[in-house]
Amino acid sequence: MKILGLIAAAAVIAAPAAAFADEPVVTTSIAVSKAGLDLSSERDAARLLVRLDRAALSACGASTFSVREVQAATRGSECYQQSMDQAVASLNSPTVNAVYRERAPMRMASN
Repeated sequence: MKILGLIAAAAVIAAPAAAFADEPVVTTSIAVSKAGLDLSSERDAARLLVRLDRAALSACGASTFSVREVQAATRGSECYQQSMDQAVASLNSPTVNAVYRERAPMRMASN
């Protein structure tokens, strides 16, 4: 079984504040399985993006159980955007990249 590691960008965002506050930077990593998915299929690419979305929400402070407004705010955060961008780029899958880019305007419009 192959596992994709999703690393939240929370550390990048916290870094400037941490430099002034002398607080440690925290990075969250969540394993996301791509087992059973054919990443050349648009349908499976969309399924993987749902899995990545859930992981990024969790890593950035929300969850699928959070109220819709909290999820929307989290999806609009730099932490979430960087986490998703990094995870999608690490897959190196043209189909996942295309589906992700296609959905990006909808994400921005909903925030």
